[in-house]
Amino acid sequence: MSERITTTFQIDAPAAPGKAFDYIADVSKHAEWSPGPYWIDPPLNGPIIEGSSFVSHGRIPRDKDHANRVVVTRLDPPRLLVLTSEDRGQQFVHTFEVTSTPDGCRVSRTVDSPKPTGFLGLIFPLIFALVIKPDAKRGMQNLRQRITGL
Repeated sequence: MSERITTTFQIDAPAAPGKAFDYIADVSKHAEWSPGPYWIDPPLNGPIIEGSSFVSHGRIPRDKDHANRVVVTRLDPPRLLVLTSEDRGQQFVHTFEVTSTPDGCRVSRTVDSPKPTGFLGLIFPLIFALVIKPDAKRGMQNLRQRITGL
């Protein structure tokens, strides 16, 4: 069983679909729109391909350098990017979809994560509502601003 969060926004600009996808697929730019500190290691030289991997670093409570191994598990330009990260033996799947619309494009991000168990499973709905969902929205707002400014 998993938890899923999806956030979506619209960009009204004719050249938006290609620009949006190219920006999202440049994982070195994810730090520019992340709602918190974020960096990748090793730095990637050139475009990603399916199978590319890197380690992402971010912050979570009580861990200022939280690392996850990330693999590009699907890449279908200019519409789909799937990144699968592993954290403590569990997989988190981040799916980015760019869909052309008559006026520009719609960008959607879905994160599928394992459902916590035990005590964390009991308090998770509160953590989800107060931390995870607002961070996801803020990250997508930042992403929209970045793409709109291209």
